[in-house]
Amino acid sequence: MILNKTLWASLATVAVLASCNNQTPQEKAADSMEHAEEKAAKATEEAIETSEDAATKDAEAVVYSNKAAANAAIASVTAPTLSNDKAKDLYKKLGKTWVDRINAESPEKALDKEKAILDIKNEIDKNLAEGKISAADKDNIMKYQSDCLSAIKAAI
Repeated sequence: MILNKTLWASLATVAVLASCNNQTPQEKAADSMEHAEEKAAKATEEAIETSEDAATKDAEAVVYSNKAAANAAIASVTAPTLSNDKAKDLYKKLGKTWVDRINAESPEKALDKEKAILDIKNEIDKNLAEGKISAADKDNIMKYQSDCLSAIKAAI
């Protein structure tokens, strides 16, 4: 019976010792410090990502705000007085192209719209030379374009 009690006591002691953490206080502190450093590094990474996301959203908000202001500015420019339908078509085409230029989503599209604006100006000159529009029509359309540019610059 004493042998049995000794055996059970020995097994209980082994179980208690095995279940205990055998680390010294220094080892425990080092592990705790390492864990804290890992948490801090992860928190820093998350903070950087959040900051970058916020900066991107802020930049997008500024771009869209500028686009909206430029579109509103063009809409507020008074339409020119023109003598015929051809001149009105050219003015509308020019105004629409300016709006498309403002709203271009990429530098390539913006450049395409810049080229289109130059093409429309050449078309205006060609129609003037052919007598399809008057010199006053050309002047009014070009003044409209100048007013649009001034309005855009003032709005942004």
